Amino acid sequence: MDRAEALLHLAKSDDFSERARAGTELSQFAGSDTVDQVLLALLLDDGNTSPVQDTAEALIKRGDRAALRPFAAAWHRADSSRDNTHLTEIADYLYGATSYGLWLDSTDPQRTGLQTVLATLLDDQDEAVRKGADSLLSALPGAR
Repeated sequence: MDRAEALLHLAKSDDFSERARAGTELSQFAGSDTVDQVLLALLLDDGNTSPVQDTAEALIKRGDRAALRPFAAAWHRADSSRDNTHLTEIADYLYGATSYGLWLDSTDPQRTGLQTVLATLLDDQDEAVRKGADSLLSALPGAR
């Protein structure tokens, strides 16, 4: 079993700390449909917010288009379900991760920039990614 397969298995663990670790490490493999679906599930984890927070921060830290696609899709799901208390809490954690990303942008001249990468997702083939990116750009300070 290769590393990604092992992490995909770990992401289904009953132990929230193992799911959180899987999300952090799976962020390296974002960009494949299978991994992205698992990352999306971890970003919307209904068992514990630790996998949400750790996965979100890892994807934001990576900061490229492949990493921000599942993040934007999760944002869309959480942000468009404001009548669901759990998803509202998840949206708060996801927004917190964007603050971390904006801080990284300001301290690392090698980063492309969270807002710049999100703007590239506005024409993504996946509607949830497009809507999530658009909503995120509207929510970020000074983005529009």
